[in-house]
Amino acid sequence: SACASAAAAGECAADRGPGQKPAATRRAALSDHALLQVAEPRRHPKVALMQEPVEWRTSGVTAGDGQWCEGMAPAGGWDLKECSADTSIPQEVKVLTYNLYWWNLYGSHFRNGNGGSAGRLIAAGGSDHPYDFMAFQECEDVERVLRDAGLEGRYGSVIGEHAVAIAYKKDEWVLVANGMNEVAEDRPEQWGLRGALWARFGHLSTGKTILVVNHHGPLPIDTGGRCGRRATAWNLLRTIATHALQADGIFLLGDFNAKVTSETIRELDDRLHHVHSGWAFGGVDHIFSNCGDVHVVSRRNLGNGGSDHDALDAVIAV
Repeated sequence: SACASAAAAGECAADRGPGQKPAATRRAALSDHALLQVAEPRRHPKVALMQEPVEWRTSGVTAGDGQWCEGMAPAGGWDLKECSADTSIPQEVKVLTYNLYWWNLYGSHFRNGNGGSAGRLIAAGGSDHPYDFMAFQECEDVERVLRDAGLEGRYGSVIGEHAVAIAYKKDEWVLVANGMNEVAEDRPEQWGLRGALWARFGHLSTGKTILVVNHHGPLPIDTGGRCGRRATAWNLLRTIATHALQADGIFLLGDFNAKVTSETIRELDDRLHHVHSGWAFGGVDHIFSNCGDVHVVSRRNLGNGGSDHDALDAVIAV
């Protein structure tokens, strides 16, 4: 994101959200992230889903050696491209990813919500078919966003570190488990840690299970931050493999701060289906899934709604 208003704001918050502290004040906690897990996952006590876990296999190749965010390469031939829609009744799932440019679009000293412009964009995007899941970056108050969209009370939310959130249609989906994994860190001149908020859901009538991962990537753009491009991609894949089960539909959504041509996105593209990308900042917003090709029903760029990023959506049969 752009930092043109940094002087007026007193800092450049464009790619962290105002609630995220600079790296220097947050590194003391890095010892807690040896396994990349911020906290113990929370699990729904009444849902027991009999599925086999995804096997995470590595090759022994590493990147970002010696850093807390060192990444391990997946083994050759390992990927997450197996789609359960090929072997069971498919279910269409509609997802959105949207970086809200919070400090500028919602900041009280700046545009203070811009008359609900982002909410109106979300409402219009879901008017034909409501979203099942929405992944927001630079989001400090997901309930405000939902109110602006006229969706208050219809969606539950999962709140992560670093101003990321997932909203889900609660009359159709139940939250099974969720957590936050740190996967990367900005370079020292930037802002701090970068995570992956993950959540598993079960459909209340069909029993279909979904893993949604929401990521806001490291800065500077296309660098992969402290540990580099490959380490960031591999840590995201490890997060998915650690928390997904074999029958899950998988969605990796977010502002990756990495363009389509970057090594980060190429590494992810080797292991997941790359469904959609935006245009902002050279195309840093992306949607990935384990179901691609013929399973992609639709994909759209909705415009920016007052943000400095595109809102992207897709309908995928999983």
